[in-house]
Amino acid sequence: MTDTHVKNHGSIGNSIRSGKCILMCAGEFTPLEIEVGDDDIVIAVDAGLKYLEMLGVVPDYLIGDFDSVDESMSDMISEFRESRPDRVIELPVEKDDTDSLYALKFGLKLGFKRFDLYGAMGHRLDHTIANIQTLIYAKGMGAEAYMFDDKCMVFAMCGRETKRFSRGMTGMLALFAMSDSCTGVTETGLHYGLDDYTLTNTFPIGMSNEFDPDADDGEGHGATVTIGSGRALVIVTYEVEKKNKGQCFNEGRP
Repeated sequence: MTDTHVKNHGSIGNSIRSGKCILMCAGEFTPLEIEVGDDDIVIAVDAGLKYLEMLGVVPDYLIGDFDSVDESMSDMISEFRESRPDRVIELPVEKDDTDSLYALKFGLKLGFKRFDLYGAMGHRLDHTIANIQTLIYAKGMGAEAYMFDDKCMVFAMCGRETKRFSRGMTGMLALFAMSDSCTGVTETGLHYGLDDYTLTNTFPIGMSNEFDPDADDGEGHGATVTIGSGRALVIVTYEVEKKNKGQCFNEGRP
């Protein structure tokens, strides 16, 4: 494993950092290009190390309990541990935090406020739901966290927040209440509009709403989603080429 990426990221407890913290988790992963900027760090979460190996990306940290790794993974972990032992955090198998949540908390301690999670869906439904709760946890800590795969993007929203999408966006948007209800929900630039609606967690009215690629809010954006109060989950399912996935929001990547 050639060291092409590891950087000095300072100490835990410093101020807010620019860039993003990329977590490669151990769920299902279809290889896709992951952009790693100079100010970013990459954390391999447990067996997610094998996906980074596939992509030729050397992580800055390796975090996990390594309770279910096979022999080939064990060799990768041993190699990484030997080359940079100070960048390996081995967790106990019996603990309250999932490996992904611990890794996100570690990134927060480093000062990051933007997190991209890959390999965070699939395999086991309980793991996927746990990672969705991790998105919501990040939101409560004042950070933005997104789960990506080759088909969709998932993120949380909270009260008094608006997301604006790029003009020409296509695909589907689903909006789910994570709290008992979300009030003041407004959606524009989608096939089904909502205006000051109260969304509840017992009725999935926010499913399968198509983007209108011709939508224009007059300020250079396409579709918009606003939450007045409560917590919500947004799932954007792409019907665009992979290269456009990072251009969902008007400012580029979310």
